[in-house]
Amino acid sequence: MEVNMLRKVSTLSIAGALIAGMLLSTPAYAAVSNGSTCTVVNKTTKVGKFTYKCVTAVKSTVKLGSANATIYIPATASTKNAKKYYLANDCITKSAYYAKSVKDLATLEKDTATVILEIDAEIAEQIKSSASVQVQIDALTKENADIALKIKENELALAENKQKVTDLTAKIAGIQKQIDDFTVTLNDSKAKLAALKADTANATKNAANITKLSSGISQLSNAITSLKSSNTFTKLHMQSLSNSVSDYGLTISQLKSTTAKNLATIESSKDLGASVVTLNKNKEESSSNLKQAKDALIKTKGSRDLLCRSGK
Repeated sequence: MEVNMLRKVSTLSIAGALIAGMLLSTPAYAAVSNGSTCTVVNKTTKVGKFTYKCVTAVKSTVKLGSANATIYIPATASTKNAKKYYLANDCITKSAYYAKSVKDLATLEKDTATVILEIDAEIAEQIKSSASVQVQIDALTKENADIALKIKENELALAENKQKVTDLTAKIAGIQKQIDDFTVTLNDSKAKLAALKADTANATKNAANITKLSSGISQLSNAITSLKSSNTFTKLHMQSLSNSVSDYGLTISQLKSTTAKNLATIESSKDLGASVVTLNKNKEESSSNLKQAKDALIKTKGSRDLLCRSGK
């Protein structure tokens, strides 16, 4: 019986020695990982390629894929029930980045809500204004249509008066040629009359020609006077028409200027509708940026959870 007891003791001693040897031969890094307890805050230890730091942290359970996982998150000044654990530097860094991202997202959510409220108010104001603007656009469009008719009427009158001026210019030139021709004939007749009157020796013989020339000279003088009077009247008429041509030209220019201003106002008014489209795009962009930030935060949290999972 004593032999059996000795054998048992010997066996236990050997087993104990083997266990002790295994513990002693276990690498140092196997004893330290995320969640390993520690006593001195900020103390670091390196295990393989990873550096672990002793920090105050809290244990939490999260979903990683389809399974639950335990993670350790660095505590803040307001965290309760925090304990001292070793955490990998990557975990600590990513946790700090995630915490900052959470704050940034909160600010972004607040700013986005404010911006969207302002955009909605501006859109409402623009829509309200667009009703009266459309009335203005319709009125200006009708005015331009009426002006187009007036321009056409004035252009026809302008062309007609220009043609009349051209015709009268030709008429004046023709009358002036007659005056010039008659004046030459008149001067010749006067010279002949003077010569006949000077020929006193043949006064009786020249009497009939003198009478005839005197009558012709009188008729030519009257004709020239009449032509000059006609030319004067024609010139006055032509001047009046020339003034009308200038007036029509000025009226057409003013009407076209009014049309251009109306078109500019219409285009400016149309920009109101375009601004509503732009405002809606800005609103959609703000919402999209917020969604992207939320999606990015989810990815950051997943990365943090992986880096801070227990035993890593």
